[in-house]
Amino acid sequence: MTNIIVTGMGVVSTAGNDLNTFWDTLVNGKVTYGEIDEFKEDPNYRIKVGAKIKDTAWTKNIPSNMEEYGKAAKYAVRAVSNGLNDAGLTSSRLHKNRTAIIIGTTMGEIQVEEEVTQLKCKLGLDQVPPELLNQYRTDNIGNAVKKVLQISGPAYIVPTACAAGNYAIALGRRLIEWNYVDVAIAGGVDVFSRVAFTGFQRLLSLAPDICRPFDMERKGLVVGEGCGILIMERLGWRNDQNNRYGEILGVGLTSDRYHMTAPHPEGDGAQRAIVQALYESGLSPNQIDYISAHGTGTTMNDKVEVKALMEVYDNIKIPPISSIKSMIGHSMGAASGLELIASFLMMKKGIMLPTVNYSTPDPDCSVDCVPNLAREGTMRYILSNSYAFGGQVSSIIIGRGDYI
Repeated sequence: MTNIIVTGMGVVSTAGNDLNTFWDTLVNGKVTYGEIDEFKEDPNYRIKVGAKIKDTAWTKNIPSNMEEYGKAAKYAVRAVSNGLNDAGLTSSRLHKNRTAIIIGTTMGEIQVEEEVTQLKCKLGLDQVPPELLNQYRTDNIGNAVKKVLQISGPAYIVPTACAAGNYAIALGRRLIEWNYVDVAIAGGVDVFSRVAFTGFQRLLSLAPDICRPFDMERKGLVVGEGCGILIMERLGWRNDQNNRYGEILGVGLTSDRYHMTAPHPEGDGAQRAIVQALYESGLSPNQIDYISAHGTGTTMNDKVEVKALMEVYDNIKIPPISSIKSMIGHSMGAASGLELIASFLMMKKGIMLPTVNYSTPDPDCSVDCVPNLAREGTMRYILSNSYAFGGQVSSIIIGRGDYI
């Protein structure tokens, strides 16, 4: 069996652009979203609330030769740079052909498409700068990282919607397992998008004020943005793997086979993904100490996620489960990457992050959602769930190993 360890992590988010700030924001239960300035006075938008990175602190350490790339690519470059620093790695130490880049995304460089569309409608297609059209290509996200690191190994962009981060991490694990690479730089990224914000608005899926996962009064999700990157390595490929957060133990990837936007009412794909991850990890349900929920705060998603867990756990008590989306919103393809990073930090620090904004229990979501306040607790194994439109379902199990 190949031991695949996580040695570094990098974030760009509304909760912070470094691990310490990210953790402090979440452990203190701070909500990082609010009214979006550009929608405040727009009568076309019934809901105005979103999670958007407003400062420019994330631009620190972005190389000056990144002008040809869009914002998603720059988010990825920043998070990868932070992750490698955390791992104690430099680009010169990475094997050029045995380092993989795998990044998941829902919308890619969607803000570029939005700009192109505006210019086309106002001025005509011939007035759209060619460099803007080139900037839109989603593969530029991976290419930007490769350019900065000067590597030529495998590079994949994984477009599996809001589960894309987990899918990318799963692929990174496989590439190491199959001995194609020694290091996999994997995670997810998405920028705040008018297209996504409008789409969820039309689906009546947005919360008018705050995200309340598992609460009886939950009214929807909050659209967000960000990037979460993990540095995954084959154990022992270098002698100084000193910063070890833990292992990726099991992965479950399935399809609901049900509906384009709605989850299977019985949680079919979710159940199978959890069971698959448990089987691959060699664990039983009662060995899981905590669950990082997909927990969007929509009526159906939370209900179905709990239903799937109840089926898997049968008569066994479901462990504590919480959703950081209550604090940072739903960052689309970045969500599962950020949630897995939060899970590794929880495991290391022995503190479960809360589900904030919780007030009214829902009989259909009868779980311990770590309401409102962080809680101390030993966690050796964590299950992290992430679901997406198109019935794309994922579960990843991580473990402490002997590294903490």
